[in-house]
Amino acid sequence: MRVDVGGIPLASDYTTQHELLDRHVLGDGRTAAVESLTRYFSEDAARPRYTGRWFERIAGGGDRPDIADTVTEADVLALSFLGITDLANVAIDTTITYPAEITELLEQIPPGLAMYEAPWPTYAPGSPASRLWWLLKRCGGKDRWVTANKLLARKRPHLLPVYDSQVKAVLDAPRSVWACLWTWFQGDSRRADAVSELRDQACDLHDISLLRCLDVILWMQATGRRTQPPTTNGAPT
Repeated sequence: MRVDVGGIPLASDYTTQHELLDRHVLGDGRTAAVESLTRYFSEDAARPRYTGRWFERIAGGGDRPDIADTVTEADVLALSFLGITDLANVAIDTTITYPAEITELLEQIPPGLAMYEAPWPTYAPGSPASRLWWLLKRCGGKDRWVTANKLLARKRPHLLPVYDSQVKAVLDAPRSVWACLWTWFQGDSRRADAVSELRDQACDLHDISLLRCLDVILWMQATGRRTQPPTTNGAPT
């Protein structure tokens, strides 16, 4: 990942990814994005339902004030809603092997801070978030980097994104997903507002983070679970 002289990542390294995101959020993919969110979070028993719709919501959320700085049984269970199956080892490592280290780092990551408001040092190598990602990557499971991303997203949903192989593929494997999304939000103040509008148009998603909405939109595209938006040059309308 290249950075400018001030240590800030360069948006120019993520031009393709930013064009894709703008297409969904500001451009002609907005209708499909709303449809994706509506389908994914639907509680209609007559239609296919996604367990991931409860990832952020179960037990009041992983960033609930009284448990924001510790990994709970509900946090581990929530991982299964997003396809993580090796929960026993994750539970052992997060609640028995490394609980003090995890709490120490979580205490340094503000639960109320959103990515579009956060300064870059929040994500930089050596930051508490970065150190916690590396620690959680040691905690059980086959795809440990995926588990680490999803557990971080459970604990800090407004600041750290869900990220897995499907979203990585549709984003064309950015050098750093944190830098990719952070530079996108920082590059245009309309973007956070536009994601919020998509969330409002979909259904009652006031308790779902903007990052999670982006993840769902991209995941639904990656897995072919929605109609592809029309092909364009990527420019927002």
